[in-house]
Amino acid sequence: DSEFFVRLPAILCFAVTLFFINRLCDYMFGAKVAFITSLLACLMPAFEFYSIFMMPDAPLLAFWSLGMYAGFRLYKEESKYWWIVLGLCCGLASTSKYPGFLVPLSTLLILVYKKKWSLFRGWQFPFSAILALAIFSPVIVWNSQNNWISFFFQAISRFKEANTFLDITGGSLLNITALPTPLGFIFFCWIAWQSLKKVEDERWLYLCLSFMPFALIIMVVACFRLIQLNWPLPIYPALIIATGAILEEREVWSKRKWQFILGVVFVPNLLFSLLPLISTAFPIASLNNVNEIAGWKKMGETADELIGSSIDPYHCFLAGHGYHIASQLAFYSKKPYLTTSSNIIDVACKSFDFWNKPGDYKGWNCIYVVAEDLKSDGTFRPREIFKREFLEEKFTSVVNLDKVTVYRGGRPLRRYRYFFCTNFQGMPEINDHINAKRM
Repeated sequence: DSEFFVRLPAILCFAVTLFFINRLCDYMFGAKVAFITSLLACLMPAFEFYSIFMMPDAPLLAFWSLGMYAGFRLYKEESKYWWIVLGLCCGLASTSKYPGFLVPLSTLLILVYKKKWSLFRGWQFPFSAILALAIFSPVIVWNSQNNWISFFFQAISRFKEANTFLDITGGSLLNITALPTPLGFIFFCWIAWQSLKKVEDERWLYLCLSFMPFALIIMVVACFRLIQLNWPLPIYPALIIATGAILEEREVWSKRKWQFILGVVFVPNLLFSLLPLISTAFPIASLNNVNEIAGWKKMGETADELIGSSIDPYHCFLAGHGYHIASQLAFYSKKPYLTTSSNIIDVACKSFDFWNKPGDYKGWNCIYVVAEDLKSDGTFRPREIFKREFLEEKFTSVVNLDKVTVYRGGRPLRRYRYFFCTNFQGMPEINDHINAKRM
C-alpha cells in the first residue's frame, strides 16, 4: 500500500516492453541496432512517462511489443505455435485497453499480403482466437450486466468530450506532438516516410504495418474529438525500431550534421523525460503546476483525522469531488472501503459509479473533499465545477470545515476544502448520475 508498489507494475511492464523491442530489433537488424533502439526508447517521454505511472497503457505496451515479436517470428519461421503467443497477447492487451484488439493486425496483414495461407490452417489459429476471447470474456460479461456502459463510453460518449474546433484540432495536435516533442514529431514523421519507401523488404513492411494502421486511426479520430496524450503510444514500438535501423543504415554517428540533428531531437526528449522525476525529487516551485505526485498525503491524513473526530465516526464515509481526487483520498486515508466520489451528488465518476448499491450509506455522515488548484491570478479554484447546493440536496446539513493548503518549493501547490455533511439520503440509482449533466 505504498507509492512504490503501486507504480512497480508500470516499471515492470516497461521492462517487458523494452525487452521485446530489443529482441525484435535484434532478430530483424542485429544486436548493434537493437542496442541503439533500446537506448533511444529510454530517452523518449512516450515511454518514460508511462513507465512510472500505473495506467492501462503500461500493460498494453508490454503485450503489444510481445505481440509484435511473436507475429514476426510466426511470419519468418512459419511455426504455427506462435499463434498461441499472439492470441495470449491479444487477450491480455485488450483486457488492459481496448486498442489491444489490434495487436494481431500487422501479422494478419503481412500473412495475407504475402499469401501465406498455410499458416491459417491447423488448430493453432482458431485456438489463438478462442484464447484471446476467453481472456477478454470477463470484460464482455461485466458490460452485459451493466448496460454495455464501457463499450458505449469508448465508442460513443468519448466523441462528445471535445465539442469545439479548437479542442479537436489544436488540442489533438498539441497532445500528439507533446510526447515526442514537436521537433521529435517532425523527425518521426520523416522516419515513417523513409520506412514506407522500404516496404519491398519484409522487415520494413512488417514495421510499417505495425505503426501505420494505428497512426491512421488516430488521425481519423482526431477529426472528431480531442486526442488524449497517451492514445498514440502503440505507434512507438515499431517506429522506434525503424528509427534505430535507419540511423545505423545511414551511419549517422560519424556525420556531424546528423549528430547535430540527433542532439536537437533527443536532448529535449531526454529533458522532457526527466521532468516527472525532477519535479518529484526537488521542490521546484516553477514546476508546481505540473506536479501531480506531491501533496496528496496531507489530504488523506486530514480526512482520516476528521472522521475520527466526527460526531459518529463509525457511521461516517469519505467522498472526493471527482474520481481522481477520490482515488487519492482512498489511498492516503487508508480507507478505500469507506471512500466514494461525487457520484453521491449525481455526477458521473467512472468506476465509482459501479462500486456502490442504491441506498448505501443512507443516514450516514460524510467528509466531502474538494481539491483546488492555484491559478495564474493567485486564486484557488476547484478542478471540476463544484456548487455547495449539490451537497445540500443530498444531506440534511452541510458545514464548512478546514481549508488545508500544501506547499512545495515555498509556494502553494494545492488547497483542499473539507465539508462535514450529515444524514445522507443514500446512493442514487446508477443511471441517475451516469446520465446526469450538472453545471
